[in-house]
Amino acid sequence: MDQQMEDILRTYEGRFDVRPAFFREKPPENLCLVIAIPCFKEPDVISTLDSLKACVPPSGDVEVIVAVNAPESAAEDVLQANQQTLQQLDYWRKTNRCSYLKLLIVGEEKLPDRSAGAGLARKLAMDEGLRRWVQAGEDGPILCLDADCVVSPDYLVAAEEAFSQKQVKLGHFQFSHTWRNESDRALQTGIIAYELHLRCFIQGLKWAGYPFATHTVGSCMAVRASSYARSGGMNKRKAGEDFYFMHKLLPLGGYADLSATVFPSCRVSDRVPFGTGRAQLEWTSGQRGMQSYSIEVFLVLKTFFNLTSGFFRQDIDGLVLPSPLRGILERLSFGPRLIQFRKESKTESIFFKKFWTWMDGFMVLKLVHHLRDHGCPNQPILSVSEQLIRFYQHESVPIDLEIPRLREDLLQLINRS
Repeated sequence: MDQQMEDILRTYEGRFDVRPAFFREKPPENLCLVIAIPCFKEPDVISTLDSLKACVPPSGDVEVIVAVNAPESAAEDVLQANQQTLQQLDYWRKTNRCSYLKLLIVGEEKLPDRSAGAGLARKLAMDEGLRRWVQAGEDGPILCLDADCVVSPDYLVAAEEAFSQKQVKLGHFQFSHTWRNESDRALQTGIIAYELHLRCFIQGLKWAGYPFATHTVGSCMAVRASSYARSGGMNKRKAGEDFYFMHKLLPLGGYADLSATVFPSCRVSDRVPFGTGRAQLEWTSGQRGMQSYSIEVFLVLKTFFNLTSGFFRQDIDGLVLPSPLRGILERLSFGPRLIQFRKESKTESIFFKKFWTWMDGFMVLKLVHHLRDHGCPNQPILSVSEQLIRFYQHESVPIDLEIPRLREDLLQLINRS
């Protein structure tokens, strides 16, 4: 074992709530990737494994850790579904002829009700991934995937290539929901509208000047083992665990976009209070329309972010903040925070590291929701996407090419309805 990695693991296990290790056997000597997959009542995790099996082989071995989980109060149908999944996984492991793909199975079906959910399930698999890298004596990547996804053939080699660069600590794959495989027209329309909303939100933040505007889809994340441990590991949130995890790490640097693509499903789910499955549930039940954050939200944020370069030297009392944000920034102790950061920072770079760690994705989302609820109500997603495309064309800068494509797909589906 590598002493530094051992120390990192020891510190992590000593400071945070970590369950006992599942696996004692040593990982392969040429381990190059670890993939962590939470699995709860999943009918087709084998398709995910077969998709990985069909990938272009990397240079070494890949361990896939599937954490089949359920809360202690799980209903009988959930437990039966999980048992079927465990049998399927065991059969796949015994019959798998892919020499470099190794399947490890975690079974945890009595998780505490108070914390059982998406975050804890992902944490189970990722914690095991951390231990595998420590046992291997390496500081390699842990890739997050979900049991209802498939991946592009270059998924493994893209991750291996990116994390071969030591400066890369955090990554995110491309994503595209597999709506064309869905027979239900309502689900097709719903997922296109939802993905278009996600992309418009991130593109709007980029246009506004937020430096950490990136997608945070849980099944697309990748993180270096040491960075995972030093950041405190995955949180136990029942939803949004991916958003909070990535925005904790993004201000620290070392982020990379990964070129391969993950294809999540567009199914309905009532397990979490928000996210793709919940959006689809609300769409099919008529609770969700084709709305997204107003262009006005991004215009106000652009004015605010344009001011940030002067925060270190400018007189704080003389700052003229956008009027729609003054109230919430005052409630967030914005002025005292800047004064505190200045006192604690000998250099401008230290100041901005502190500032952007505070003004993280969660804080920006608070500003967005404040603007939405105070004068900038949501607008139709087709209108928002059209305006964003025009903004980018006017400024001659690249736009997420999926936005015009998804917009056209949505228009065609609406017209066919």
